[in-house]
Amino acid sequence: MWARLKRFFRSLFGGLIESMEDPELILKQSIRDMRDKIPKINANLAKMRGGLLLFEKEYEDYSDQERKLTARVKAALEAGDENLAADYAVRLKQVQTAKQRNFEQMTRAKEAYDKAVEFKQDYMREMDKKTKEAMQAIREHEASKWKAEVAQVFESFEVADVDSSMDEMMQKLRVKTAMAEGKLAMAVESADMKDIEMEKRAEKIEAQELLQQLKVEWGMTDTKAATPTADKTVGPAESNAQAVPPPVEKHTGA
Repeated sequence: MWARLKRFFRSLFGGLIESMEDPELILKQSIRDMRDKIPKINANLAKMRGGLLLFEKEYEDYSDQERKLTARVKAALEAGDENLAADYAVRLKQVQTAKQRNFEQMTRAKEAYDKAVEFKQDYMREMDKKTKEAMQAIREHEASKWKAEVAQVFESFEVADVDSSMDEMMQKLRVKTAMAEGKLAMAVESADMKDIEMEKRAEKIEAQELLQQLKVEWGMTDTKAATPTADKTVGPAESNAQAVPPPVEKHTGA
């Protein structure tokens, strides 16, 4: 029973936490955490390097003491003072023992330092690799959000309604354009017809004036010659009536 209740709470809170997690923020925080470890690694390397330098300095001191004590032992033996030589020999042995112990410690410290340096190099390579992978994942996540937004726009985009609305509006524009063009054509045609009518009237007036001038020149202004000439030349009845109405009445009576 307790196991089932525990599993229930784990699933409940686990799902809640998972829904609250932001993978992008977590990846960025992981990158910051990895970079924050570099100063600590450098500090540990500095301590190890300092300890190694200390062992190296002690080893040099022991080596120097060993050379001096060795020389004193030899000098005491050459002087025939074996007791003094024995004392120097004991001290020489102690220095050699300490030197050996120091050498072993220095060797282990150097191995540890080399491993630490190698670990840092591996860590830096791994951090760079993880950082690049995380940044790539973040960029892909950003691209996926953009794609999701675009997909949502396309999903909510009703092509049929938009097409019908666009077709209707374009048809209205075509109708308005045709009407405007028709009005323009009618205006042009009416202007042309007015000009033509005016030209026709001007030509008719000019022809009548020319005809009168010819009659005067040819001496055809009398009643007998004017009537037939006017009938043949001037077509409309109104023009004949205005030109020679009196001579026609006299000729009919005779």
